[in-house]
Amino acid sequence: MKKTLLICREYPLPEDHGSSMRTMNFVRFFRNYGTIDIAYSFVPNNTPRGDSIFSKEYFLENKGPSKSFKRLLISGFLKGVPVPVYDIGNASQRYILTLIKDNDYDYIFVRYARNADVLFRGEKKYKIKTIVDFDDILSGSLYESRFGSVKGWHKKYVLGLNKKRLLNYERNCLNFGASLFCSEKDKAELVKENQRKDTFIVPNIYNNESFENFDFEDGFKKGNILLFVGALGWGPNKVGLRWFIETVFPDFKKKYSDAKLLVVGRSPASYVRELCENRDGIELYVDVPDVKVYYNQCRAIVVPLLAGSGTRIKILEAALANTPVLSTPKGAEGLDLVDQTDVLLFRNSREFCFKYNKLLDRDSYNSLICNAKDAVARRYSVQQFNDLMEQVLRVIDHKKFNMAFK
Repeated sequence: MKKTLLICREYPLPEDHGSSMRTMNFVRFFRNYGTIDIAYSFVPNNTPRGDSIFSKEYFLENKGPSKSFKRLLISGFLKGVPVPVYDIGNASQRYILTLIKDNDYDYIFVRYARNADVLFRGEKKYKIKTIVDFDDILSGSLYESRFGSVKGWHKKYVLGLNKKRLLNYERNCLNFGASLFCSEKDKAELVKENQRKDTFIVPNIYNNESFENFDFEDGFKKGNILLFVGALGWGPNKVGLRWFIETVFPDFKKKYSDAKLLVVGRSPASYVRELCENRDGIELYVDVPDVKVYYNQCRAIVVPLLAGSGTRIKILEAALANTPVLSTPKGAEGLDLVDQTDVLLFRNSREFCFKYNKLLDRDSYNSLICNAKDAVARRYSVQQFNDLMEQVLRVIDHKKFNMAFK
């Protein structure tokens, strides 16, 4: 029986948003091989812990990413921890390294490269057991989305140096046992050596029996109602939603007087609430118990992201909900889906309205649903995910074997 340690920031239960869903897909995979312990540093409100899926649970102190420029300077230039890498306390660093040594784990799985900093201090024999899931590329468009609007030459200079250090940090993470990416595009941002055999594409999957077995209503009959689903505190979601509400939805509303946008998500930032309040046709629903209710009210889902990496679980979810997707190219990036066959892509309000017209034709509507559902079933299944992860473990086991006989 194999033993795995999962290192993450956020406790992944309940499995109610994209990040926790991806984490739990890995948890279920490693459970096929044996036990899995978890080390984490953040628990969402009202989250029950002690679930039997984890054998042991360890809480870590986490100072979080630096937010002020003063803290950025201290952490990034004196301590060598670039923003937004998580800086756990010294006591927790010693604790987790002792934990790894005492338990002699077969695999150490790190969700998000930002959580891997402590493992650089570990012994080589533990580093080759470590699998880093990049998911998001921190030094890419996410960085620009977060800091691109900063003003002042001195602040821009500091952020430029921090970005270089962050990129170097991410590239150093490639030296662990194996590295996982959600898409070829994400991988290409960091991996220049085409022949590396320890970097893998492991896309998101959506494993939800409640969606697969639910009898969704016919969205074609729902009128001009759109649905946005996502974590409303996450930067790219906030920026993309604001752009859509301010630049795309007004033209859509002019064309269809009965148009509505349902915004469904958790933990909305204050300005997201302000953005949705007192706007004709926009309704905000926070921390809903069952998102399927809202899929049953809409004709299509919108994914208006302008930044970010990884792949969108919400697009896979929509396919299982028999709901067509209108997305920006960035929103659908990394998914092997074809514009106007599996998904409808738009870059501005004019393109959005043009593509939306296709959903007013019954045959076109049904075709998009069927094609998307078939693509998800073939390319983003649990079996595909498990097969890819088994390749990852073979590489790790091979490295361990070679080290043992050196």
